[in-house]
Amino acid sequence: MKRMTCLAYALLLVPALAAAEPKTPDEWYKEGETHYNLGNFHEAIAAFKQAFALETVDSKKSAYLYNIAQSYRFAKDCSNAQFFYKRFLALRDSDKSKPLAADKRAEIEARIKELEDCARQQEAIKNKPPDQNLKPDDPDPKTGTGKPDPKTGKGPDVAVKKDPGDGEEDDSDKTKLQKAADAPPKVISVRLVGGGAKLTTGTLDVPIQATGAVVAGYPISVDKLVVELGAGFTFTPVPFESMATSTSKTARLIGLVANAGATYAVIPKLGLRADLGIGAMFFSGVSESPFTNGAPTSGALSMLHLRVGVSADYAITPNFIATLAPLVFSYSPAKEGLRDDIKSIRALDFMVGFGYRM
Repeated sequence: MKRMTCLAYALLLVPALAAAEPKTPDEWYKEGETHYNLGNFHEAIAAFKQAFALETVDSKKSAYLYNIAQSYRFAKDCSNAQFFYKRFLALRDSDKSKPLAADKRAEIEARIKELEDCARQQEAIKNKPPDQNLKPDDPDPKTGTGKPDPKTGKGPDVAVKKDPGDGEEDDSDKTKLQKAADAPPKVISVRLVGGGAKLTTGTLDVPIQATGAVVAGYPISVDKLVVELGAGFTFTPVPFESMATSTSKTARLIGLVANAGATYAVIPKLGLRADLGIGAMFFSGVSESPFTNGAPTSGALSMLHLRVGVSADYAITPNFIATLAPLVFSYSPAKEGLRDDIKSIRALDFMVGFGYRM
């Protein structure tokens, strides 16, 4: 009995011990990279500093200094950005086996020079009064009353929180550096996915059909959540036997929706995503088909279209992602012209594909 109890305790301790295992420099780098891409620059700085402190390979250390400098610059901390760019150059100068490319050095030196003016202005602003903290019950440091200045009518100053700033690129010398665009890392995201769709159209038995979709949007970072606003296009061919000519034809289900997606970063490189799209569905090429009971139509039948999906994203690189959508449900209420037993057109899709973030 005691042995069984000890064994149970040991099994319970294994996950705890695994969780307590310290992160490696590469794991800290990946965490910093994720925060950087989400616009969480202060968290990225902390992670890159941890990676630098734990790194044992001297040739890799300069990359972390560069990433820290980039993150400080995007956070509009010019003084620290300038400092870490200089430390990066100094460390690379000491590495004779891997000299820095001349164009990269010129680029960073130009950046340091630009940051000098910015740092000087920030220092001047920081030293302007008022230059002390103010407790909630403290008087106004100018008037001594805690009330608006009788001469100006203005009350005590308050702090203002500012958003992260603009940024730019990185690496031309094969060093493992953090990449970014000239603008902050808010990107245009495009996904191309394909798979199978099981359609429900009244009592008609429709086999599983191939289907494809393109979803694009502009993401907005909200803490660990990335909200993406954009549009989606879906296409599903539906073969049928013409009731008039007994020949094989193909109808087309085409969906156009305004799409909202939300991705939560579970771990670095892996995120869970949910999508909601609302728009229109066009059922074209259905004239004299079983879907209309053989009746002709003058064109595509249009109807409301609702699309809901869940998926998992894996970042192969900072730009390329692989996506798996095990469940996508779409619904469109029936349009006049379809046979009576078709009250709606529903589809369950299973899709896989790739995405690109620019």
